[in-house]
Amino acid sequence: MPFYIAAGGGSLYRINTAGTATTLTLPSGVTIDSTKVARMAVLNRKVVVVNAPNRSLWVDNKGTVRPLGLAQPVSTIVLSGTGSSTLTGTYKGRYSYVVKDADTLELLQESPMSPLSAAATITSQYLLASGLQVSPDTISARRLYRTVTGGSATVFPWADLDGNVATSLADSLSDANLSLTPSPDELGQAPGMQLGSRMTLITEWKGFLWGVGDQDPDVLRRSALGLVYAWPSSGTYNIEPVKADQYGITGLIRRRDELGLCKRNIIWKLVGSDPDTFELIKVRESDGRGCYAPDSVVVIDDVGYFLGGDGVYTWGPNGVESISDIKVRAWFASDTYFNRAQYANAFGKYNSKYHGYELHLAAVGSSDIDRWVFYDIARKTWWGPHKTDAFTPSIASTIIDTNGVVIPVIGSTAGNIWQQNQSAFVDNTDDIALDLITAYHNNNTPDIVKLWGGFSLLSKIETAAGNMSVIVKTGGLDATSSYSLSPNLTLGRESFRNLGTGRTLNLQITETTASNGCTLYGYEVDDVHELGRR
Repeated sequence: MPFYIAAGGGSLYRINTAGTATTLTLPSGVTIDSTKVARMAVLNRKVVVVNAPNRSLWVDNKGTVRPLGLAQPVSTIVLSGTGSSTLTGTYKGRYSYVVKDADTLELLQESPMSPLSAAATITSQYLLASGLQVSPDTISARRLYRTVTGGSATVFPWADLDGNVATSLADSLSDANLSLTPSPDELGQAPGMQLGSRMTLITEWKGFLWGVGDQDPDVLRRSALGLVYAWPSSGTYNIEPVKADQYGITGLIRRRDELGLCKRNIIWKLVGSDPDTFELIKVRESDGRGCYAPDSVVVIDDVGYFLGGDGVYTWGPNGVESISDIKVRAWFASDTYFNRAQYANAFGKYNSKYHGYELHLAAVGSSDIDRWVFYDIARKTWWGPHKTDAFTPSIASTIIDTNGVVIPVIGSTAGNIWQQNQSAFVDNTDDIALDLITAYHNNNTPDIVKLWGGFSLLSKIETAAGNMSVIVKTGGLDATSSYSLSPNLTLGRESFRNLGTGRTLNLQITETTASNGCTLYGYEVDDVHELGRR
């Protein structure tokens, strides 16, 4: 059955499609920082959770939570001969920690291996491995590897020492009965696994996990194919320029055939299909333009949308393009509308209901991300800024309900998840207000007083009259309200008397009736007569 993982209030939850949340048990010593955004990726039905936990985690389909990487054994095993048996030769060995499925004994996780031991020569004895370290994690066994007789470094699976208590094992398995498969060569720690560090970014692409740690923010690391716990040292990519700022990689854009690697002023892309063909290429159209907000990245129809320092950009088949410069650059490039110091905390989502990109930001002078703007992808138009009044948003995403319908959702700082699933404009019994402020119309003569003639409002015909108000302001830019009109939404078109005199005309249109729709098609002022300067 499908499920979702959510972090909130210092806990991790599994949520089914019916909305029932179950608190998950965290590994010993793991805490969730509620002030940090939990970032997640899915690989082979395993959900990886980074950034918010003090130790990166993965969750299986049963809801069991495990550390993303097991601690590596640091002690070297000691090999020697003991007793009388059939083994003769010179051997070296290593060991790792493993977690196995309790029912199927399938390998679920393996740590990086210990250092290679010193050589031990025995004659007609058991080979004794002693000094095995007890793991600080919950494990199933210590897995031992050894060389064949006279081997120098290549080790093969030898035996499992079950449990996490015993520290030695004696065995006389012959070279012929060793596994023919050498030890895995892709075991390694994920970024952010050192004490006091975190993995900050994570995504899945081409069957691999890709992550960035806070200790080396300019370095991209990948996992082994299909494995959440194995991160080979060979899967390391330096994203230039290195150490040019404190931010490093600020966004991962996961498209079908390209993985975008954003910094604040440049974008690289990774192409290829496997470790032998992966190649880094600079996206030349991105010079000076990059991503400021990791959680603003949303991919819609194989086009990545993200927030830069001066606006919203897309990266797709046509390269990097600004979609905000022409009409709404002032929203993002000035200090009039949003708090630019909070851009790094902005987040976005895809609104499938209206086919658009929604970006959540903080208002000027505030750190609450309670403002949002909407970009209509089909019409290439911007709408907003809007305000969320019912709660303070903390993150946004989409879910799929029991009917397979994609629904936009928003998490709140109070620990709730809000769904955009109402057919009417209402939140429970509370109205969701329409509040529209028009431009200051001046008829291209801003210094001349005019008589603003008859006013007509066109709207969708509703079943109820509603509670619409049109506040009319005439005069200069500092004009105060003179009066309000009350249109009837059941008419579709309604005409009113002359609006008054003044150099400019400004309208504020509101509708606050719970469950009452309101769709405006436009408005018109019949005649504008110039009266002269004052």
